[in-house]
Amino acid sequence: MHRIIKMEPVGNRFKITLDGELQFYLYKGEVRRLKLIKDNEISHREYNDIMDILYKRARERALYILDDSYKTRKQIIDKLKSGLYPDNIIYKVVEYLEEYNLINDKRYAMLYLDYKKSVYSKRKIIQDLYTKGISKELIDEAFMESDFSEDDSISSVLKKRAKRYDLSDSKDLQKLYRYLVGKGYSFSTVKKAVDNYILEQKNSLKLTINLGKMT
Repeated sequence: MHRIIKMEPVGNRFKITLDGELQFYLYKGEVRRLKLIKDNEISHREYNDIMDILYKRARERALYILDDSYKTRKQIIDKLKSGLYPDNIIYKVVEYLEEYNLINDKRYAMLYLDYKKSVYSKRKIIQDLYTKGISKELIDEAFMESDFSEDDSISSVLKKRAKRYDLSDSKDLQKLYRYLVGKGYSFSTVKKAVDNYILEQKNSLKLTINLGKMT
């Protein structure tokens, strides 16, 4: 048996607190239908009815979230926790999503890596994936199975960004260094990439001049 400790109105819902500090939201119509009253005890059957309502709602909420964009296991859990769904309901929903392959952290890591490899460093991608709840093991597997190259990554970022700077000016050069280091690339990687880029630009300019002389 459980007892209702609090029933706080929140818009068209009630925030309900049971003994043991379990909290959840129910719509006012559901509260009336279930005849829930503060300080009353609820039977096991009524408790199970409430859990069924919450599970169906949490599952619909999770599917709606996934319809907007792909999510990690942790992101779904965090979203449902913010909706005050009980932990047992949340993990039941997660099991359902995993069973039907609607969430898959390995696949998420692979997709994220493929999408961000031309704009972020390995360090930055790893940091982002950790934040999204992806385990070290899955991140390592994603990198092993991908064609990610730190050199290709910084080269792609550099080609897009370098045009904003006068690379013959030491202050501008330092600004570019800071920008790239801020993207997660090591200073040694940044210096090597920038030096190669400047050399390529000089060689390209020489070739253009020589071709001009030939015409």
